[in-house]
Amino acid sequence: MAGRIRKKSVLFVAFLLLLFFARPAGSSMLLVSLGDGGAHVDLVVRKVTVTPIRAHVGDVIRIDMVWEYWGDISNNYYDTTTAKVLANGKVVASKPFVYNYGASLGEVYRDTFLWDTKGMAPGTYRIRGEVPLRLDATPFDNFLVVNEPLLLIPREASFSVGEEGGGTAVAENSFWWK
Repeated sequence: MAGRIRKKSVLFVAFLLLLFFARPAGSSMLLVSLGDGGAHVDLVVRKVTVTPIRAHVGDVIRIDMVWEYWGDISNNYYDTTTAKVLANGKVVASKPFVYNYGASLGEVYRDTFLWDTKGMAPGTYRIRGEVPLRLDATPFDNFLVVNEPLLLIPREASFSVGEEGGGTAVAENSFWWK
């Protein structure tokens, strides 16, 4: 009898916690209190676009990133981070980013990064866009990796038969509706 009561109590407490921390209708995410004034902080990288995806060494590669604020601001919380583009794990472009008191749920940020490939070795490069945030409740969605690698060939070389320079590769966050 005592075991059954304990089991029901645990389930009841779990239900109350879920009910207490549940977001408003229309959202399937839970609030997470970070102990920093109760702030729920969450940035989500939604899209990374790389153009051109096939280029010569010395060309400038354009990387467009879109990320969204998906948390709550309480107690006038703010944070500073660096939005980055990495090629094979090395930072090739970055910009400081501050979200602050005015950030609101669903606010979208867009930025363009230019990577001058002068001096880079020919080869394939895996591109990753990220906006890491120190207190982010869900850090797994702070980056996106473009599946198609960027191909850099020597300046004087020609592309293989059937291939040409240019093209675009896009990575989108599969956890979000379009």
